[in-house]
Amino acid sequence: MSGFTDALAGETTLIGALEARAGRSGAQQWLTLYARDRVACTLSYRELWEGAGRWAGHLRSRGVEAGDRVLLVLPTERAFYEAYWGILRAGAVPVPAYPPVRLGRVEEYLQGLRGLIRNSGARALLTSEAVRPLLRPVQEAGEGEQGLAFLVPGEVSGSSGAPAAAPGAAPEDLALLQYTSGSTGSQKGVMLTHANLLANLRAIGKGVRLGPDDVAVSWLPLYHDMGLIGLMLGSLYWGIPLVALSPIDFLRRPVRWLRAMSEHRGTVSAGPNFAYSLAARKIRDEDLKGLDLSCWRVALCGAEPIHPSTVEGFTRRFAPRGFRAEAFFPAYGLAENTLAVSFADLGQPPHLEHVDARLLETQGRAVPVPPGPDARTLVSVGRPLETIQVGIADDAGAALPEGTRGEVVLRGPSVMAGYYGNPEATARTLAGGWLHTGDLGFFVDGRLYICGRKKDMVIKAGRNYFAEDLEAAAAAVPGVRPGGLAVFAVENEARGTEEVVLVAEVREDAPREGLAETLRARVSEATGCRPDRIVLVAPHTLAKTSSGKIQRFKARQWYLDGSLTSRGGERRTTGLWIYAKAWLRDKLRLGRNG
Repeated sequence: MSGFTDALAGETTLIGALEARAGRSGAQQWLTLYARDRVACTLSYRELWEGAGRWAGHLRSRGVEAGDRVLLVLPTERAFYEAYWGILRAGAVPVPAYPPVRLGRVEEYLQGLRGLIRNSGARALLTSEAVRPLLRPVQEAGEGEQGLAFLVPGEVSGSSGAPAAAPGAAPEDLALLQYTSGSTGSQKGVMLTHANLLANLRAIGKGVRLGPDDVAVSWLPLYHDMGLIGLMLGSLYWGIPLVALSPIDFLRRPVRWLRAMSEHRGTVSAGPNFAYSLAARKIRDEDLKGLDLSCWRVALCGAEPIHPSTVEGFTRRFAPRGFRAEAFFPAYGLAENTLAVSFADLGQPPHLEHVDARLLETQGRAVPVPPGPDARTLVSVGRPLETIQVGIADDAGAALPEGTRGEVVLRGPSVMAGYYGNPEATARTLAGGWLHTGDLGFFVDGRLYICGRKKDMVIKAGRNYFAEDLEAAAAAVPGVRPGGLAVFAVENEARGTEEVVLVAEVREDAPREGLAETLRARVSEATGCRPDRIVLVAPHTLAKTSSGKIQRFKARQWYLDGSLTSRGGERRTTGLWIYAKAWLRDKLRLGRNG
């Protein structure tokens, strides 16, 4: 690739960055958006700027003022890109939220959305015609409580433009209210300023040395920080083409992701661990004909624990198609730091560290050992980005030396301004001038390793165990659904101790007889921890966050209130089918009423 330069180094707001792109490279195509296997639309920088202006004018005509929060409940379509930037052009604050994905849990979804609306104080909600019928209860309540305006793309086409930036727009103004995924508790609104976002976008671009020869490819949800900030905002800031498809299209046919990489000569893409695992396992050999992945130089992997087997399996499966081991790029980040914290060494294969599992669990020491049954193998998430200082701290906040496990803490210009409307949580998380991540990790030779979360550890017989390790061991048992496991601890009041509970979703065609004992034995053999209780549930019982993580806290809550085993059985229904059913149900209701 050619030389690395930051052409927008002097810009201080996102709107300034987009205006600069539209002015310098207005006719250049930025976005190519696919729907299934066809190009649904393309956007140049100028077209995006003009479309954002129409949205800004429409928002202002509906009473949205500078600083107001505006919810985006839109799928991956042209309207999302234009509306996001339109909100910024109106001087308001975008608040992305995921659309409903489970027909059987619409009421649960609406309850969460109502909480988000209350917390954010949203002035308007942007959604599609297809989704709007599902949100009717929220709309009716919102219009009565706080004047919540509902807007759909069809209303905007004839709207006029707006000034390039709202009066008084400044680097310290909010540019995004990013709600955390809620994997360990209730959602919190992370307040990110223009300065936060630009600092992280610049650090990301320098970390992977983005340049004019790069092409980004993304299937990631636009309501999640990796897809929204890393791929959408990142590609626009650095002036590289973006090829996008929806998460639904990827999940239905994972090969679409790799096809897009091959056909558009994609160089940069990203996904969580499960996406690389899914692609390696589910793509058929006959679908690989003609695939050329030799162009892929950064296959960023983050957002959830990275398993060594995923690194090995993906690399081995697609090496014959040109994928290189050094392209696999582990990373670590979190919404509270805008997005990225650390990156692997560019151009080198992922670094693995084998440490004594017993010493890590009992003493918090990362002692290197040869690979084997007594070792825990971890994938390094690299070194901190140049603008970010990362440390490891004990429970009192004191710094710990290399090779010692503790909480990952950090500071830098991309650390959030705080949690919206939640000063108590802000004070806890930003205590002492550091962002306390809640993640456990350690350094070895300057490389960072993440080994769990403070809240996701269980204690049995005085020993600490990571929930993800127990879940990984259980996942190897035939009949258990991948990604359908949750481990947590509950108090046994009679004994005054905690008990370890393992909840497992069981495949519909799998026999249940003897499965609980098999799970208990397998987990005990692999980890040394014998779960006290095994709960077998139907597929799609466990709640997940918008990014696909199991919500252990919610599984525990349902277990304690006795509702866990009665919640299963809803099949995940996505895409046009859920919207078509909602539309039909709405039409029938209107017909009965009039």
